[in-house]
Amino acid sequence: MPLTLRTPRTLLIIVALLISALMWAVVQGLDDDDDDEDIITANWAPEMQLSPGVAVENIFHHMSRIPDRNTPCLPTSPEPLLKGPLPQEDDWACVRLVNDGRQTGIWRIDFEGAFGAGYRFDIVSGDNPQTVLAYPKSENWRSGTNNIEGQRIASRPVVIEAGRSVDLFVQIKNPSDLADADPILRPERDFDDQRLNEAHGFGALIGAAGILLLVLFALAKLVSSEPASRFTTYFAAAMLAAISSAGYFNGLVPGNPLLPIGMLNKVLEAAQVAGHLVFMAAFVREGVPDSRLPTWLKRIAYAALGLLALAAAGSLIVGGPAVALRYFDLGFELDPLIEDPLRSIPSFLGALVTAAWIAAIAVTSIYLLQHRAAGGTLFAIGSGILAFGLLAAGLGDDAFEIFDDTTFGFHYVLLADALIFTAALARQAFGLRDQRDAAIRQELQATQEKMEMAETLLEARRDSDRSKALAEKHRTRLALTGHDLRQPLTSLHLALSEAEKTNPALGDTLRTSLDYIRSVLNETVSDTRPEDVAEDEGSYHTHPDDFEAIEVDLLLSNAVRMFAQEARSKGLSLDYEATDLAVRTVPVTIIRILSNLVSNAVKYTPEGAVKLRAVQNGETVSIEVHDTGRGMSDDEIQQIQESYVRGSEAHAADGDGLGLSSARDFAASLGLKLRITSQPGQGSCFAIDGLSIIAPSHNLER
Repeated sequence: MPLTLRTPRTLLIIVALLISALMWAVVQGLDDDDDDEDIITANWAPEMQLSPGVAVENIFHHMSRIPDRNTPCLPTSPEPLLKGPLPQEDDWACVRLVNDGRQTGIWRIDFEGAFGAGYRFDIVSGDNPQTVLAYPKSENWRSGTNNIEGQRIASRPVVIEAGRSVDLFVQIKNPSDLADADPILRPERDFDDQRLNEAHGFGALIGAAGILLLVLFALAKLVSSEPASRFTTYFAAAMLAAISSAGYFNGLVPGNPLLPIGMLNKVLEAAQVAGHLVFMAAFVREGVPDSRLPTWLKRIAYAALGLLALAAAGSLIVGGPAVALRYFDLGFELDPLIEDPLRSIPSFLGALVTAAWIAAIAVTSIYLLQHRAAGGTLFAIGSGILAFGLLAAGLGDDAFEIFDDTTFGFHYVLLADALIFTAALARQAFGLRDQRDAAIRQELQATQEKMEMAETLLEARRDSDRSKALAEKHRTRLALTGHDLRQPLTSLHLALSEAEKTNPALGDTLRTSLDYIRSVLNETVSDTRPEDVAEDEGSYHTHPDDFEAIEVDLLLSNAVRMFAQEARSKGLSLDYEATDLAVRTVPVTIIRILSNLVSNAVKYTPEGAVKLRAVQNGETVSIEVHDTGRGMSDDEIQQIQESYVRGSEAHAADGDGLGLSSARDFAASLGLKLRITSQPGQGSCFAIDGLSIIAPSHNLER
């Protein structure tokens, strides 16, 4: 007969397991009390022999009750602090600490986690009392206190020289916390190492949890999975509870953070329980659509929230917030139930909620396995790990050493559990997606023809746009090429005048050819000119392999030589300043830029001089072309840099308005900048900025 939820045997097994867990918890609590009693022997005295580097567990076991701090620490008839009835509020206890080692020892009183009770520890050596820990701080405990350090409660360092002793006094604000406080006298080095390890471990835990949350969120959005969305909410609450319980939110609360942060912890614990139950309901609904189990799981979630709210209210009524923080908790830690049954009822209710949670996890796992739901096996494995973590966290003092005095073990279990649940969610989501894909495939088949047609039209439009862009690019490049060819043709015409004096026949032939070339060139430039003058949008690209070293002096001398005849014909002085600088650039492109600038300077300078020079600016060089022309205003400087736009003196020379715009674009292609400075009536300066200097020219290989 298969095991089903309808058979009494299933329910009996689950109930038996839960009762066994609760009985085990009670036995653990009784064993803990017996262990405490074994420490108090006939020769007991409130004095501890310490060795540097050795820790002492629960120093309250070694303390004797005293009326006040002025009482000697070694009374004639010492009364152990943890034996007999609980002390009264503000009672004192003391222990003498003796360093029997050969070197000075440094210890800290380490409570590890946060708690709601109050203690004040004073160290007395001779007549010099010093408060090393007062927590939580209050009006009469302000001076010399050392409160919570980040998320850990510990005292200032207690320094004891070799062979010396100090008396450690404690004032107890809330005696009900003595059974669980467990302060450790921890060596300073161990304390630092433990804090560092915890910081690294918790940092890795939170980092991994953050990445996993992103994966879960992406999974929920990617496949529209309700279970993934619910699990993301649950896991976020679990991680927030872990961060809060570790004390990382304490710094956000002014004053004593224990009550508000403690209440936040309880809210997050309740959200964790309800969130996981709601997630299980969504997982079952997705895997077994006709099941009634999701409805029951949601009811259990609401009942758990109501029961936890009732437990919290009962704790507040019985003993206020501080008692609520101690007695109302999830898990199976039933020591308070043994010590104070009335006040421990809320704790027992919390244990029942945890038991119901584990039972729901077990029932859901069995149900999914029976129905062979997608991801059910992984869900059952994750559920087993979670149930183990919940039991181990409550019974861990003796049963599982990794959970003793720390919650990190449980947090790592939650992370491992979340990884497996994520795999279960992915398995379920993608399994269901295969079914949905079959239906979607039919719909896609009906629209495939439209999509193909739209793709064809889109590709045709792209081809058209590419063709237009290519044609415009070629038009612009052709126009710029024609403009640049005009400059050497003009120089040839001027030189031809001299040739005609010695050989008229050859001069006529050359002039005819040059006139033909000029006419073809003019026609080409005219054909490439758009009807409306617009800003040139062509781009120029230079390959890194085109760059090479070149002497600046060579660039300047060639530019002067190219336009010397034209300058002489106008009566202008054209020269340059010699330099030994060298730059790395593309020679052809920089010559085109410089030719445009010198050509414009010669054309539009009616009289005076045009001078070229190179100026070093740190690691770069600027090549400047100065003229004594009429100068320009700022508006004119902006206008003449546009394609097919000429200055106000355009009537004085031939041109198409492409020179400066092409120079600017060529400069940009080399990573350079064209700079123009001018004032009306004071001439102009056209400069190429940003040339990379490499070495003095005499160092270049020739």
